[in-house]
Amino acid sequence: MQPTEETADLTVFVCTRNSAATLEACLRSVYRSTRRTKITVIDQNSSDSSVDIARRLGAEVISQSVGLGYARQRAFDLCKTKYLAFVDSDEEIVQPRFFDFAIGALGRPTVGAVVGMSVGHRFAYGLPMGLLVLRTGDFQGGVIPSSINAREEFFVRRRLRMSGLSSVFVSDAMIHRSQYRRYKPEWEGANTRVAAGVDARQLVFTAQVVLLQSLNSRSPKNIAYAPLFYLKFLKGFVQPERWRVLKQAN
Repeated sequence: MQPTEETADLTVFVCTRNSAATLEACLRSVYRSTRRTKITVIDQNSSDSSVDIARRLGAEVISQSVGLGYARQRAFDLCKTKYLAFVDSDEEIVQPRFFDFAIGALGRPTVGAVVGMSVGHRFAYGLPMGLLVLRTGDFQGGVIPSSINAREEFFVRRRLRMSGLSSVFVSDAMIHRSQYRRYKPEWEGANTRVAAGVDARQLVFTAQVVLLQSLNSRSPKNIAYAPLFYLKFLKGFVQPERWRVLKQAN
């Protein structure tokens, strides 16, 4: 079934930084989902072939040197279409009508976000931005500070909460091929501290997210690792300046 005409009113933003290993599969999966959608890649000084891949596949490329929070906010500022989607460069969409479903769901006035979940995951949590569709009009003005390099979803969730809008989660929508695992817990902890300050509610919320992520994997090894992941998260939370920028290492 072909995508609907409504997907012409959607811009997909892909934030990249040395994403050549996964970017082509990501962009091709977007094109498979809809050929009527504009794709904009916001690249942070990639030293690999990320920009070449994006241009070869027909995406608009915008360069920046600030960070991920700045790139997300730039997407909000640039978007001229009614709907906006974030697709991370290490995500591959496998549900071909995901965007059609998302736009249909956002037609309900009480819904403000549609999240695509990884294949096999059954526990929804937070508001992951790896595959996320929003109404552009709900995110006018400053939303995400440029100082943020992770946990940008904190600010998106806050805007949705202030607007009284709910989120819809779509199962088996994509495959996540994470490139950066080393120091990721510390990185997330540091940026949670930068985003939310010293807030016990965020620490409890993160503990729940870590548990649900490990249960989604259905891997005994990952479930056993969850407490250690959380301890590393707390390490970054306590030392935000040391861990705020993720080292690009596997």
